[in-house]
Amino acid sequence: MIFRRIAFPLLAAVSLALTACSEPPPPPPPPAPVLETLAPPPAELSTALDGFRAEGPKGWAFTQTTTGGGKDRVERYNPRLPGPDRWTLLAEKGAPATEEQKQRYRQSRPTFDASANLAGQLDRAQVEVVARSPERTTYQFRLVPQGEKDRTAVHMRARFTLEHASHTFSRVELFNAEPFKAASSLTIQEARTTLEYSPPTDGRPALPREVSMHVSGRRFWFRDFTETVVSRYSEHENVARPATAP
Repeated sequence: MIFRRIAFPLLAAVSLALTACSEPPPPPPPPAPVLETLAPPPAELSTALDGFRAEGPKGWAFTQTTTGGGKDRVERYNPRLPGPDRWTLLAEKGAPATEEQKQRYRQSRPTFDASANLAGQLDRAQVEVVARSPERTTYQFRLVPQGEKDRTAVHMRARFTLEHASHTFSRVELFNAEPFKAASSLTIQEARTTLEYSPPTDGRPALPREVSMHVSGRRFWFRDFTETVVSRYSEHENVARPATAP
């Protein structure tokens, strides 16, 4: 799973469900009690949301390692390069990528990477506080349907954990609050995407550290499935200055 492929609120989870294979699922987290409901959200939270990009700040290169969901892949992203050249396949299924694999991979990449605008899908009329400490607060939002055909937003919630010292998010979760039918033959029991960020230090902003997606449910009323995909991010490098492809 890659930031550019995250489709909120549920497209990515459903696509996983359609190809999922059975394996032991991780235990779901216990439901969080609502401590307080705020309307409107506090200014500190609104300011952090206005500057939030799920894929991290612009101008940073990184290495992405993805496992699960039939994937075992290592990729390098460099935003200085144009078009599909931004992405380079480093390894596939534990082996270094061949030149043929790299070429095929590059040809499959889109010209532009889509941004996952989760903050723009939040219902900011009010927000629930579900965890609070002197260091951080976790807020929970409902989602606004993205068009008439979006029938999943009503079932979804988004949680943002805000670090008070840095005014950045350390964890973001998108999950279903209840089971629902994504199609006539597909019931989603759990769909959860979790984004974790490293704290800002020494001039470095908060950067993506890990993204995990878990989905489980039932197809055709009798076949259960579960799938988990994890992407980890490393070797971040600020390459904001423009460059051309070699």
